[in-house]
Amino acid sequence: MRVLFTGLPVYGHLLPMLPLAVAARAAGDEVAVATADSMAGTVGDLDFFPAGAASAELRAEHERRSGVPGRSSLSDVAWLVELLGNTRVDLSYDAVLAVAKKFRPDLIIADFADVVAPLVAATAGVPWATHNVTTPMPPQFTQAWLDELAARAEALGLTLTPPVACLEPFPPALRADDHVVAEDEIAVRPQPYRPPGTEPRAARDDSRTRVLLTLGTEADPAVHLSHLLAGLSEADAEILVTTEPVAAAPAHIRFVGFTPLADLLEEVDAVVTAGGAGTVTGALSRGLPMVILPMVYDQSLVAERAAATGAAIVVPPQDAEGQLGNALAAVLDDPAYRAAARELAAQIAELPSPQAAWTELRRRVTG
Repeated sequence: MRVLFTGLPVYGHLLPMLPLAVAARAAGDEVAVATADSMAGTVGDLDFFPAGAASAELRAEHERRSGVPGRSSLSDVAWLVELLGNTRVDLSYDAVLAVAKKFRPDLIIADFADVVAPLVAATAGVPWATHNVTTPMPPQFTQAWLDELAARAEALGLTLTPPVACLEPFPPALRADDHVVAEDEIAVRPQPYRPPGTEPRAARDDSRTRVLLTLGTEADPAVHLSHLLAGLSEADAEILVTTEPVAAAPAHIRFVGFTPLADLLEEVDAVVTAGGAGTVTGALSRGLPMVILPMVYDQSLVAERAAATGAAIVVPPQDAEGQLGNALAAVLDDPAYRAAARELAAQIAELPSPQAAWTELRRRVTG
């Protein structure tokens, strides 16, 4: 079976799908990934086809077309959906379709926000599946996305087909209380991605308290990092920061640059994060409590759900200098936060592995 993975050219949308891609390849199926060339370095030794515009190019072009500066809040539904359904389709549909014609997949798998994939699937006559990468979106976003997809399909003269499945990596505790499980859902255990062939780092060899500070790939360190470091200036822990070094940082703050999340989570006792879905589920899968400072897009939703489980404290980014240190001390010192995180870790561990999820998805496609 030939399987093409595609999606938005950003880490938070591509990386959560890659464990399933690795599982499909390990099962003997032929797997390829198609997205912007800027993401080529993230897929390890999986076959990769560069296709479509990179994230920075998409945003710049959409700002030019709309005359409106970039938006980063889910409240800006129209701007975001037009970016996904108009600008990205215009700049990426033809390229992804060309890959599909060359690779001839039996199945296309795409992240939940990708408008291009269902259009390509309809054009090529190929079944497709969608892969969630975050907590369920607000209804107004979902409806606007569906309306945009339908409009583009009509403009192209296409008849859309429903997805054969929805891969769902979020455990029930991280979804809204009124969330309804879709009939086509296939649960899959989220896990921090490690490129095939790479080795994990050696386990930590001391008992010093360590904390990971990561802003992910969407929040701008130049805007936020100094305030966060100020808030952690007196923390009684070693702070591992996933950026390049900045001047005048206290001795207990260590800059590690970009390092696979799977490695860093094995070394720390808590996580300070902007609330990217992959970071949050990764931390919870290891039973690590968090302080979350939501900054862009869906991070406020993810933070709200994580805090509701008792495994995290939410601090507004603008209050980092005054509140972050106390919040971190609380999640480290109060055992209730770690207990809640470990309960979530147990729930996540019970979800089907990527291998089991792939077996079920393959069965649905092949019958």
